[in-house]
Amino acid sequence: MKNNPLSPARNPDLRQIVYEKLKEAIVEGIIRPGSKLSEIELADKLAVSRTPVREAIRQLAQTGLVTLTPRRGAYVTLPTKKDAEDLYELRRDLEKMAVRNICLNPPEHKLKHFRQIFENMDDSTEHSEYLKEDQDFHLFLYKECGNKYLRKMLNNIIDMINLCRTYSVESDVKISSFAKGHVEVIDTLLAGDCEKAEGFMDDHIALTKQSLLKFLEEHPEGVVYDE
Repeated sequence: MKNNPLSPARNPDLRQIVYEKLKEAIVEGIIRPGSKLSEIELADKLAVSRTPVREAIRQLAQTGLVTLTPRRGAYVTLPTKKDAEDLYELRRDLEKMAVRNICLNPPEHKLKHFRQIFENMDDSTEHSEYLKEDQDFHLFLYKECGNKYLRKMLNNIIDMINLCRTYSVESDVKISSFAKGHVEVIDTLLAGDCEKAEGFMDDHIALTKQSLLKFLEEHPEGVVYDE
């Protein structure tokens, strides 16, 4: 069983370990969007003082995962529909570029490994299992794109993508539909059909965005889950 990221933090570099633990809890949905972050409660759960928690929250605000509101405190960011539209428009273009680069020299062994994983998924697959493999697959694309500047741009938005990723599977879109999108991208990469690979990636990101926007419509901007 995976460790809870909000278990006590024990590391010489408390600032970094607290930051990583809070980030993991946020992107995995353990701390929900709109939730207020209490320095006292988090320090107690992580068995640290309030100082590294405060510093971690400020660092998370710089990545966009946390929103600091004057006189109210820190809240886990709930992206607006406009935020999601802008983020996924950028993500689509960058990942299509990554796919185009990979298509020129596709790493067959790793692609076939991911293909088997996604081909074996169906609507009974746990969301957590799909999300892990989905994140691993897209990280693989970033690393294999062969363009360090493209990879840097993708890494700059990866925290917000991971925040949104959790909620993009909470609509009525079936897991099998998401998994099928990966298989289509992989098959066209292996076949060397770069144009189709880009098209299937476009379709996959569009489906993910559609599902995310539906979640955001059902959870209006500014909603607070915990006071």
